[in-house]
Amino acid sequence: MTHVGCAAALLLVAAGISGQAPNPGGPLTVLSRDGRRPLPTTDVQGHQMVGLDDLATLFHLQIHEDLAARAVTATYKSQTIVLTPDQSLVSASGRLVSLPAPLTRQGRRWLVPVEFINRALAPIYDTPLELRAASRLVIVGDLRVPRIAVQYDESPASLRVTFEITPRATAVVTQDQGRLLVRVDADTLDASLPAAPTQQGLLTGIRAAEPDTIQMDLGPRFASYRASPPVSRGAAALLTVELLGTAPDASAAPAVPTSPTPATPLPVFSGETRPTIRTIVIDPGHGGEDTGVRGPGGALEKVVTLSVARRVKAVIESGLGMRVLLTHQNDNRIDGDSRAALANNNKADLFISIHANGSPRPDTRGGTIFTLGLDRVGEDARRQSQADREVIQIFGGGTRDFSLVEWELAQAAHLDGSHAFAGILDGKLRTTAGLPAVSLKRAPMRNLAGVNMPAVLIEIGYLSNPEEEQLLTSLEFQGRIATAVSEAVVAFRDYLEQGPQVPTPPSEPAAP
Repeated sequence: MTHVGCAAALLLVAAGISGQAPNPGGPLTVLSRDGRRPLPTTDVQGHQMVGLDDLATLFHLQIHEDLAARAVTATYKSQTIVLTPDQSLVSASGRLVSLPAPLTRQGRRWLVPVEFINRALAPIYDTPLELRAASRLVIVGDLRVPRIAVQYDESPASLRVTFEITPRATAVVTQDQGRLLVRVDADTLDASLPAAPTQQGLLTGIRAAEPDTIQMDLGPRFASYRASPPVSRGAAALLTVELLGTAPDASAAPAVPTSPTPATPLPVFSGETRPTIRTIVIDPGHGGEDTGVRGPGGALEKVVTLSVARRVKAVIESGLGMRVLLTHQNDNRIDGDSRAALANNNKADLFISIHANGSPRPDTRGGTIFTLGLDRVGEDARRQSQADREVIQIFGGGTRDFSLVEWELAQAAHLDGSHAFAGILDGKLRTTAGLPAVSLKRAPMRNLAGVNMPAVLIEIGYLSNPEEEQLLTSLEFQGRIATAVSEAVVAFRDYLEQGPQVPTPPSEPAAP
């Protein structure tokens, strides 16, 4: 049921998304599936007040003034709110509620603080009501209106734009000529977009394009971009878009290309001792209240990833005899640093994080393999990890080679190995698992940054696609994924122990 009588066919963009801060003295905007309506406000001794008559029109309230009792009642169906002039306490169906200011008369109108909406009216209303005073929004019904916070991080060659989406929602980034479009799976957005830094020539502006879309206008120095899929941080999702610029002069380093893994794996070892694989950590994505993506049929990402991870563990342990650890065994939540710590503390040789993807477009399908993508600081750390190593004596005798790199850049020393394993895994997922449209990408992912061993994150398909949802929940398909991962581990182990196999060129025929 809707209670806002606007005839608009589509929900328009919420106040504040244009990049301008909401006017603190302007009207509230009431959003519903019928459209939007202004709700005028009045400042009374520093408090934002709204008229009971306006609330009555918008929310179908019956207002009655009882002169004998010196009280005003606002009734919705069988529920009544009793207000008394000069009293900040009101009774909402027998429950006392405190307001920041009392009921006030102004001329022939009665005024109440805007907080009346969520503190007194919402509890008796039969449709959800949410007041967002900072954004000057009143949301009516089950609309998905996530808050969007934007942060800019500049470096000489790039601009990183981070979108914090609360509550979590899936989002995709696409390029359309001279702009990037960030499309969020929502009815509309509650976003206050700060002015874009324009000095680098990478971004000239950021604004609303559609109710669910933020448009980033690209500057003359823009060359390419990298976008990571949204990752969870508490109740929010973080989407990172890194804009890469053209070199300012011929001597400057070129922008990092967006195409990721080379076809031929890169060597990851040096010296006489070659590494091998003894311990593997499998990381099922999400868990606990962090459910991840929900499919149209109700399948949850946290359930699918835990089921697949258990199968991968069973196949590798039984077939290869390796030690396999899961970052969590049951449906419980664990943060990213704890997942990395478990792998590092157990001296794992390989880290595999398993996720399922989501998209606002239900026809999007296919798998993705991510390895860590580094910005300028990360590339410096990578070079440091390869060049500046320190030999430390160990208690009891002997020495050990250490790379002194910050925790958040531990993965920097293992990128070649990660890319090599990703390339091998790509082939196995296509052939053994039959996963369509597998793509390889690099992204600055927190999930991988602190892991001190070769590491990948696999999106095994799109739960938002009804066909792939059925596939991902199929035990037969999960078994194929487990087999493909196991075969990739064998091939990667052989690659580590034997080195890349280069075909021997044919010999020249002997001269007659």
